[in-house]
Amino acid sequence: MQTEIRAKVSKRLLSKADRLFTGTLDGRIIEILQNARRAGATEVSIVNKDGLITVRDNGSGIDDFTKLLDLGDSDWDQAMEQAEDPAGVGIFCLTPRKVTLCSKGRHLVITKDGWTGTPLELTQTDDPCKGTVLTFADEPWELAKVQKHAVFSGMKVVVNGKTCPQLSFTSSRASPHSELGCKIEVRNRDRLGEWHNKWRDSYYRDTVLVNFHGQIINFAYSPVSENLVFLVDMTGEPTGIRMMLPARTRLIENKAFEALKAAMEIEAYRHIQKRGSHKLPFAEYKRAKELGITLPEAEPVFDVGLLSGDTPEPIGVMMPKDYPLRRCYRFAEDGRGCESDEANAHLLAALGTFKESFVPVTISQSYDGYSWANLPKIGKVEVTVGKELGRQGIWCETLVAVESLRITVHTSDKKVFTSDVCMAVLEEPAKTRTWSYTNVFVTLESRSQLTTTDIWYHLGGWSDEGDTWDTQLYAVEQEIDQFWATIIGPADYLRSKIRESLYGIVKDWKTISYEDDETLTIQYKDGTEKVYKSPQSSSSAT
Repeated sequence: MQTEIRAKVSKRLLSKADRLFTGTLDGRIIEILQNARRAGATEVSIVNKDGLITVRDNGSGIDDFTKLLDLGDSDWDQAMEQAEDPAGVGIFCLTPRKVTLCSKGRHLVITKDGWTGTPLELTQTDDPCKGTVLTFADEPWELAKVQKHAVFSGMKVVVNGKTCPQLSFTSSRASPHSELGCKIEVRNRDRLGEWHNKWRDSYYRDTVLVNFHGQIINFAYSPVSENLVFLVDMTGEPTGIRMMLPARTRLIENKAFEALKAAMEIEAYRHIQKRGSHKLPFAEYKRAKELGITLPEAEPVFDVGLLSGDTPEPIGVMMPKDYPLRRCYRFAEDGRGCESDEANAHLLAALGTFKESFVPVTISQSYDGYSWANLPKIGKVEVTVGKELGRQGIWCETLVAVESLRITVHTSDKKVFTSDVCMAVLEEPAKTRTWSYTNVFVTLESRSQLTTTDIWYHLGGWSDEGDTWDTQLYAVEQEIDQFWATIIGPADYLRSKIRESLYGIVKDWKTISYEDDETLTIQYKDGTEKVYKSPQSSSSAT
């Protein structure tokens, strides 16, 4: 026996119609404006009065009221179906509100029960009311809420007598893609307008904005490593690009979606080609060539020096003005030597003196393949350490004072750069290693040539899991002061602290004496003398 089975919409689903949409005011505004636009409206008026919202449009109106509440069906023609794939559920965004509709001289009141199948009476009116008029209770549809959804709709939308902004979603620079029913424009992220940015949930993540005639869908797609944003404006031509139903807040990842991404990739490279310069990694430069788009080589992208940090920064390497990149050196990342080689090559460049400049640079391996990235390499790195004067565990590593330090670097172009320096770092040999991993070597000259943060960087630097920056820096300063007091002895340490205190405060002095009663006497080189008594000693004398 054959049983006939037909698909149907259950009343149970109709009872949940209010959950077919996002349930938000934004969702309702979008749907009602989209319905008006599909009906050919060029103007929409929205009035808020006494808790009721009245939406009036100048579209073609409603021909078949029987399809109005036929969930999933619609009265749109075939061209509209191919271009926009309307779901036929737009009016249901107002469920379960009481809604009054007027169109083409007919009047309908949809009650709460009417949404779920209770018969409704369609009546004639004397008012022909061009287009469609909807009246329903809702929270206010204020200008600030409506204009975001109206600005790119192509319609004039007026809220309580105030007109919403009307803008084109793309400029004349947009490229047509009729096979996808859209235009695509590529812009730098900082060249987006105010209204485009209102549709981006995340400044960095949302890189694609698709305009479905006022309804904007955003998603992330970055075919190149530049800060580009893609504006996709649907033209109304037949398209396979589809929105996920019923709320239509995402795109369906079908073949048309993949074709859209491929088109955006090509447009990204064309955008860069028109600009004439770029900083793309070499792999993306090759990808452009595969797509038939010829780009110039990337502009050189490099950092002077081999070390980088957050807090504190390492001591900097200076590059002479107008110094050519081709005379710089990259560190050979081939596993030779020890981990401290890179740091010592950096310190040699920062602290050493040479007849010929030694400038190491850091270039990401992603740029290998460009001619400018093919630089001579830093190879063998040697550190010669003089007599040890003392050591102390400070912060995360060990600080060691020595009489002398020399760093020598051998390069792939057969050059040797060598110089005395005031700081170097070496790994602690595994057989003697205790709690620290690195020895930071400094000479006595480092006291005047380096700041605390220069040394602190190599001692482990600031910890974001500890106290504040100022508190940690103070602690390191105290430990390094104690270290030098031990190394140079109390007399020299005292002299150095007095010198630091006097520097820049008293000029042209010959002798300075400070007595128990805090009397300060300064004798100047010109023979004059000044005596300063403390307030306490002066009051005691009287």
